[in-house]
Amino acid sequence: MANLIADYNDKEVILLEAGPDPTGNSATEFFLSGLSLQGGELDYAYPSEPVATTADRVHYLSAGRALGGGTVINFGGWLRGDAADYDEWAEVAGDERWSYQGLKPWFVKSETFYDSGADPQEHGFDGPMYVTSIAAAEEGQRKYPLRETIKNAWAELGVPHNIDRKNGASVGVNEMHENSDKKGMRQPSNVVYPLNRVKVFTNTPVYRVTFDDTKATGVELVDGRKVAARKQVIVSCIGPSADLAEHGIPLVYESPYVGQNLHDHYAIHLAFRLRDPSLGYAFGNAGFQNPAFLKGLPWDWIANQPLPEELLSKHQHDTKPGWEKRNVYEVLTAYVVPGIPGIPIDGTHIATSTMLLLPTSRGTVTIRSSSPTDLPLVQPNYLSTQLDRDALVHATRTTVKVLTATESLKPIVEGESPPVKEGLEGLTPLTVDTSYEVILERLQRTGEQHQHSGGTAAMGKVVDGEGKVLGVTGLRVADASIIPVPLGGHPQASLYAMAEQLASMILADS
Repeated sequence: MANLIADYNDKEVILLEAGPDPTGNSATEFFLSGLSLQGGELDYAYPSEPVATTADRVHYLSAGRALGGGTVINFGGWLRGDAADYDEWAEVAGDERWSYQGLKPWFVKSETFYDSGADPQEHGFDGPMYVTSIAAAEEGQRKYPLRETIKNAWAELGVPHNIDRKNGASVGVNEMHENSDKKGMRQPSNVVYPLNRVKVFTNTPVYRVTFDDTKATGVELVDGRKVAARKQVIVSCIGPSADLAEHGIPLVYESPYVGQNLHDHYAIHLAFRLRDPSLGYAFGNAGFQNPAFLKGLPWDWIANQPLPEELLSKHQHDTKPGWEKRNVYEVLTAYVVPGIPGIPIDGTHIATSTMLLLPTSRGTVTIRSSSPTDLPLVQPNYLSTQLDRDALVHATRTTVKVLTATESLKPIVEGESPPVKEGLEGLTPLTVDTSYEVILERLQRTGEQHQHSGGTAAMGKVVDGEGKVLGVTGLRVADASIIPVPLGGHPQASLYAMAEQLASMILADS
């Protein structure tokens, strides 16, 4: 948990971080080495309760346990959601500042695009975060061998290349973007945003926020020390909703929605076996040796798609008007196998991630006890609605069709290889003719969250449009928990824009 205790009268900010300073950890500097960070010492990796709708499995929700938070352990994808996602956020929050047009100035402010083809109406060129498309990275040398083939395979299914994402529209085949400097180095927030004017305390976990009636006055640390805040307290952490009386915790203000509305992107990773690995299409093969290929992660396309009308017609009561145009799922193609059990990283396979962007399932986060060192109790409820199950089965079948049944890829891909691991016996390769029930079983037994969780301190329910906690004063929340609805894309681009806008609101208050 990271907390900012702010005294804006003296322009003094104190940052309290429960984890260490990751400076000097070489794994945090490069993308490929960064794959080792999840589940390690810089990751809380909160275990969930067993999830009945995913074969009673326990999932581990990553959260950065270090100065820089989740930016230290993420994979560097810089993808906005669709404009409609932000417009729904604004509608739910009752605040147009969180619509796509409201957020666009803050998207622009956070970015330095070094892609010469970037649209100046949509992107920034002097912000702190360096962003590039894969095709523009390494002076155009990072173009993977299957780049045009993958794009043509999607075109066979009628999915067009979305070149410029005008007005925030992301449907179609989109160029993958990453945030990294021109040397291919990762950019954690604590490195990019200078902290020279901030008093930073690492390895300093907080026990609780202190109050005078309903006014936040500071924090108490786990070791008993107290820090007073003359202006306000800003928290960046998971917000628990619990029966406080059960754990002997005094109630300051009843906020029943805290800890509700947990949303996350659920996905399935599939490995596809190449007919001739010697052609150098995948990481691990001797032919995949262009140095530019190893700067960042080996990926290039994201395909964003709505659901077909015949599927949506079955779920009219679960969707809102306009869902026929919403991007419900994305398919990412990677030239490395992302930890699929039993599939070697030896150039024999490429992989996909098929992710549900707009889940209707919701989970909860609560506390186990009054101890600040006890892990939270997380029940994410993945795939708990029929719409989510139907949508991801359809998306998975579409992925298999693109990779194995298009004229572009049939000569290259032999078939899908199921994971091999104790407890996963009986899985068979997926084909376009695989039954609904078999695909759903694969999703339940092998699917994983994409570490994009939020919503448990939702704007409009727990906080207002400026992140201020409703019912109390002097307390704000500034993290993904305030985003009330799932967003497409990968969250860091949205979170930096959100943080920039919240910072402007905090400064305006001072």
